[in-house]
Amino acid sequence: MIDNGSLDERLKRWEPALRPAERRVAEAIRTNAAAVCRMSVQELAKTADTSVATVVRFARRLGFDGVQDLKLALAVEEGRGQAGRKEDPEDVAQYEDIRPGMTAVDIIAHLTRWACRCVEDTAAVLSPEQVDRAADTLANARKTVFFGAGTSAFVAADAAHKWLRLDRWCQAFSDYQLMLTAAALLGPGDAAVAISYSGRTKETLEAARAAKENGATVIAITQVGDNPLARIADVDLRVTATESGMKRGDIGSRIATAHVVDVLYMALVSRTFADTVERLETTHAKVGRKKKEAWTDADSDRI
Repeated sequence: MIDNGSLDERLKRWEPALRPAERRVAEAIRTNAAAVCRMSVQELAKTADTSVATVVRFARRLGFDGVQDLKLALAVEEGRGQAGRKEDPEDVAQYEDIRPGMTAVDIIAHLTRWACRCVEDTAAVLSPEQVDRAADTLANARKTVFFGAGTSAFVAADAAHKWLRLDRWCQAFSDYQLMLTAAALLGPGDAAVAISYSGRTKETLEAARAAKENGATVIAITQVGDNPLARIADVDLRVTATESGMKRGDIGSRIATAHVVDVLYMALVSRTFADTVERLETTHAKVGRKKKEAWTDADSDRI
């Protein structure tokens, strides 16, 4: 077995989107990593009961240039794991993304690399066709509501703020009863954007179902793989992020889902460019002026 390093994180992150044959390759790596390091691509294909082409495709799907690069990464992680198994306490081994005594330089570099990878991996699974469908729906929507609970509530609030600057009717909801109330008032021509990385958040699911029952178009922002929210949605926007160690449950999902919101925002601006630019300039100038006045007033109070 390989430890929870970057390769194992990639396997976990991509597994829901893997085809059955590719999953057999992943299982072969997990169960006998040391042996896989010494295998030829033909031997690995035979072990996983699949084709050489599938093994190559699997390696590239995980972000490697080829099978040799994947095996090199696997060998490095195996060596690191063997060296650290005796000296690392079990509780620390579960959090390889953070170590006691890490410097600020190390933390900044590590999180920056990882955040970039979250965005790049999400870009790899995000369908341009689904983005276009979502942007067209949002450009023509009479009303747009954003549903999100927990960490996703902050992403929903950010989305509503962006839409407001475009002079679009929009609201964000995180309270369960308010979600259901808003969903009950939607209808044909309206859009409900449901944000849930797991795709299983009860409040968001129920609100999405209610919105769909009332004729609104449901746009889901959720992780790759099968989940209830994806099955409800009319438009399906997929993300992927590492959810392990100190990153479990918050940071990765927030980065990935917020990135998709930014993509939708830019797509909407592009579709309504002439009107949008004027509105953005107007709100920027007004807010900027008020901020300056507030600072001036504060300085006067101190005199």
